Amino acid sequence: MKRLAIIGPGKVGRTLAKLFHEAQVFEIGAIVARRPETAADAADFIGAGRVKGDPAEADIILVSVPDPELESALARLALCDLKPDTIITHTSGARGLEAFASLTGLPVRCVCTHPVKAFSDPDRSVATFAGTMVTLDGEASAQAELASAFQAIGAQTLALPDGIDRTLYHAAIVFMANHLPTLIQAGLETFAQVGISRADGLAIAGPILRDTLEAVLGRGPAAALTGPVARGDAETVSRHLEKLAAADPDRAVLYAALARATADLSAEKGEASVDGLLAIRELTEPDTN
Repeated sequence: MKRLAIIGPGKVGRTLAKLFHEAQVFEIGAIVARRPETAADAADFIGAGRVKGDPAEADIILVSVPDPELESALARLALCDLKPDTIITHTSGARGLEAFASLTGLPVRCVCTHPVKAFSDPDRSVATFAGTMVTLDGEASAQAELASAFQAIGAQTLALPDGIDRTLYHAAIVFMANHLPTLIQAGLETFAQVGISRADGLAIAGPILRDTLEAVLGRGPAAALTGPVARGDAETVSRHLEKLAAADPDRAVLYAALARATADLSAEKGEASVDGLLAIRELTEPDTN
């Protein structure tokens, strides 16, 4: 069994290490963290690993540090006496193969592996990891080896196009996943202004949120559209904006930006009146003054 070292045993690193350990995909070797107590806590969570181990003894080194620390962590790794053919992978979504520049010329194989999942709580992440998409980019044989490892812990895998712009790739995920909770929070705050509690607001919105997401995944965003913008109902949109502006101007700006983008998507769907969509675009024009 090959040995896996973890550099940066935060929420992502310890989740993946525990899954690999429990599935007996890899032996867990060194766990490297800035603070010894972090490494010790990760070893307890994983149920394996050596807090004072040497990552250079591993066959595969998983680097899951925050993005601002990534290049310095890899530069330190380049100074180690690494085994020939070692696979080194990072889990950043926004950084690509350029992060491995300090390892150029060394007999190692570099690959980006990005698990597209919210790792807010390691216990929950372990329990819900099955079905997660992991994208890969880098040296072909390392991609194949890691794809098999991730599939063994229940992941789906996808090789990204060569030379992909990782910043735009990551921005796409942020649009769809990271901003969704913010939109729900805006709705809950608007509910609160009419006396509906957070719990009741989530109860009201839960079924339609689930239904909408299922529709988007099954039929695509345009086909899944409903609501006043999709109907070209400029009068309702106008009333929403008026009330929101009085209650919270920032939320009104957010609503207007989303309504304008939704009007464009509604035109693609083709069910709303052209005049209605034009009126909505006029209502939601950004204020340039």
